Amino acid sequence: MPNQTQSTEAESLLAGLRRWVEIETPTGDVDNMARLLDVVATDFVQLGASLERIPGTDGMGDHLLVRLPWGRGPGILSVSHLDTVCPPGSVAMRRDGDRFHGPGIADMKAGGFLAFKAAQHIAGLVHQPHLPLTLLYTSDEEIGSPTSRRIIERLARESRYALIAEPARKDEVITFRRGRAKYRLDVEGREAHAGSAHASGRSAISELARQVVQLDKLTDYSTGTTVNVGEVGGGTARNVVAGRAFCTIDVRFSSAEAGRLVDETILSTGPIGSDVTVTASGEIEKPCLERTAGGLELFSLAKSIAREQDIDLVETSSGGGSDGNFTSAVGTPTLDGLGAIGNEWHSPNEYVVVSALPRRAELLRRMITALGS
Repeated sequence: MPNQTQSTEAESLLAGLRRWVEIETPTGDVDNMARLLDVVATDFVQLGASLERIPGTDGMGDHLLVRLPWGRGPGILSVSHLDTVCPPGSVAMRRDGDRFHGPGIADMKAGGFLAFKAAQHIAGLVHQPHLPLTLLYTSDEEIGSPTSRRIIERLARESRYALIAEPARKDEVITFRRGRAKYRLDVEGREAHAGSAHASGRSAISELARQVVQLDKLTDYSTGTTVNVGEVGGGTARNVVAGRAFCTIDVRFSSAEAGRLVDETILSTGPIGSDVTVTASGEIEKPCLERTAGGLELFSLAKSIAREQDIDLVETSSGGGSDGNFTSAVGTPTLDGLGAIGNEWHSPNEYVVVSALPRRAELLRRMITALGS
């Protein structure tokens, strides 16, 4: 049971977090994202931080880069996304015992807010860390970080460590995330009347069916590679040999090499039948966050900090991606899942566990101070 001090701290953290959550910021809502970034920037200005507002592109909101005034050389990078999924007004903010529900509250406004609180605490110390702290708040992670990826990768290359405060379901952190890729196959055949000229036609649907069978063979559960044909379409009428067909493909993989192999295989797809063309397009959206020696050293540090709180912190993996996939893929030791404890993200019932906020805040804060000392 939390003591009175912890309960008071939990309520204080929740009150501050609610200020961020009350401004709903679904991906692409440029105006509301600007409003929220104004709030976040004001909070950081009080810490003496230098701020850079990076203008949004391609219909996305701005990103906010924050540098705290201490330390030298490659330092610690914290990446948080402020965009959410549910449409405005579809998620009611409400208290239900130890749970507080709100749009994007766990994924991941709570993590971004806890990163701010860590910086706020450290700024008040007599002796700040030797390593600098950089925080990036982005506006497009929920759709794959198309406009922030290059910024994240550049900052990660300049940093010694990356800490990602995505949510956790219990006292855990994430040391591995699968990679993700998306593709499309377009097949062109030859239309013909299905009754009087069937032999002269070349069915794009038949070719696509043959291709799907081959795609299914790329799934290998033993290596963690899955290939899923999720959509198919084609043809114009029941009595016409189909001249066109397509499918979309979702791929998940568990290592950079596995991702490279399946990427090369799908993009080099050629026709199986005669007199048809097959065009493959797509790319790897997110590389793996691999379970590396550097990441495990960060987990070991986090575990020792948690042990001092009488918490048995465990490592876990996730099939979903985060911006930690990008920081890890460029070689920066990365620890993910350092945010609030909660669940049911991307749903009207998304919540954080209020009583767990103080211990997760302390874990992140002490990780930064320990790494920077």
